[in-house]
Amino acid sequence: MKKFFMILAGAAALVLASCAKTEESSTKGDSLISFQPASRLSTKVTGSVFPTTETFGTFAWTAGTSGEYFIENQEVAFDASTNAWTTATPFYWPKNQTVDFFSYYPYNASGTIPTVGKTQISYSNVDFSATQVDIMYADKAVSYTDNIDQVDDGQNAYEGVPTIFRHAGSKIKVNVILGENEKTEADGTVTKWDVTVKNVLLYGIYVKGSCTLNLSSTTATGLVPWEKPKDANDYYVWDADKTVTNSESNVLYIDNTVRNLEKNVGQTVIPETYMLPQALAAGQQRIRLTFDVVTYRKAPGASAFSPALTQNDVVANADLLIDTGNVSTSVFAWQMNQYIVYNITIGPAGKQITFDPAIDDWENKTVSTNIEL
Repeated sequence: MKKFFMILAGAAALVLASCAKTEESSTKGDSLISFQPASRLSTKVTGSVFPTTETFGTFAWTAGTSGEYFIENQEVAFDASTNAWTTATPFYWPKNQTVDFFSYYPYNASGTIPTVGKTQISYSNVDFSATQVDIMYADKAVSYTDNIDQVDDGQNAYEGVPTIFRHAGSKIKVNVILGENEKTEADGTVTKWDVTVKNVLLYGIYVKGSCTLNLSSTTATGLVPWEKPKDANDYYVWDADKTVTNSESNVLYIDNTVRNLEKNVGQTVIPETYMLPQALAAGQQRIRLTFDVVTYRKAPGASAFSPALTQNDVVANADLLIDTGNVSTSVFAWQMNQYIVYNITIGPAGKQITFDPAIDDWENKTVSTNIEL
């Protein structure tokens, strides 16, 4: 059999649209600064729930400052007693002065802390294979003077600085599905196949990189998104350190779980894994499956199948670059804020065996001799 499986991928990028809207706010001053976190944004400003068990870091500047911080990398946590997101050390709104905010997640986790400025934030040499956390950065909240009710996560009602997080990395998941595994012929003969996946490898992945985001506008107010970096193909990817890519002998992910596949039932072989956003190349980022295939046959009128062929340790490799000819189903890059699910279908039957008969030409031979009788 030449072809054991095909691979399909659907790249479901989170759709994010910001609403750069500034609502009327009071100037009463001296009120405690609090926050309104959400982990993604659509309209009005709505977003998914940011868990109250997590914390994040924040920076703030007052208007007119050249770079000094009003709040410098303080941890923000949920206070159940006040139903508010606040810093451990209280900060209060200044009178007659606006404040800009930037927040990030997770707070002070090794290897994931950005370098923060008023118009630029950057991540340096982040090793996704080591950190395995959902690195997020928030839209910059520009020119706020008081806590407001601008974010609705659909479950809670907080007042504070609107804090809308974006995913800085990619998230990848791989499922394996058994496709057609039984055929019945016209004469009643039945052939079926059992497939057991024994090993899954993910290799050829860039695991470390850097990312710089710039403020798209320095004059806007409200929620201002950061400009994501682009490569030559306009993919939102990080600057990968290509010297630290893993190889077949240095894999990013390995799973030796034995899985007996069932027809049309997907099994997750690589769970949700945070990856460095990167452009994909043919022969570079790959997945390898090792599996056994047992072929059974049942003769017409027979009640039971008999093993006909056992193939052990069948190895199949596939590129994680997917070009289906359709933009919506092709995957040319793992981009920032994308969740990509690969569905690998194993078709153990292959093509039906057929024959190509021919008869070799006669080899002519002339014998020249004298025969005397």
